[in-house]
Amino acid sequence: MALTHFASSFYTLPTLAFPTGASVGPVSSKNYRYLPPKVRCMVATEAADQIVRRSANYQSSTWDYDFVQSLTSKYKGEPYTARNRNLKAEIRMRLANASKPLDQLELIDNLQRLGLSYHFGDEIESILKSLFDENHIQNTKTANDLYATALEFRLLRQQGYKVPQVIAT
Repeated sequence: MALTHFASSFYTLPTLAFPTGASVGPVSSKNYRYLPPKVRCMVATEAADQIVRRSANYQSSTWDYDFVQSLTSKYKGEPYTARNRNLKAEIRMRLANASKPLDQLELIDNLQRLGLSYHFGDEIESILKSLFDENHIQNTKTANDLYATALEFRLLRQQGYKVPQVIAT
């Protein structure tokens, strides 16, 4: 069949090489030559009782385990860990001392966007639980701000709370 013939063929795509001449000027297709790729992929086909898998003939990576372990960082040691602890304590204090729920929500949103929220998981969970209990279980929502409502809705939904889509006015 046509599919068997098609599947057993090799796919090659032309690759663009460096300029052949030493001319300096506008880039045009005549200054470049096409080289066949070094990697060939073959589509998997079924032959009798054997399956031929695609092979891309990838070269081994230079990033082996020993090389990665040999990398060092100048940001190790007591001064950096002490600064890390101080900054975490400051953020925890800001989360706890925020005067308005909107400030807490914005700080949580910023921490999540920066990828740092895993450091403050317990604090974030307690803040969102108290907001959920206050606004959705006791139904004492007082904010009429669309931004605050949308931010609260998104953050609570991301944490797994079942927040209704309907906003009571």
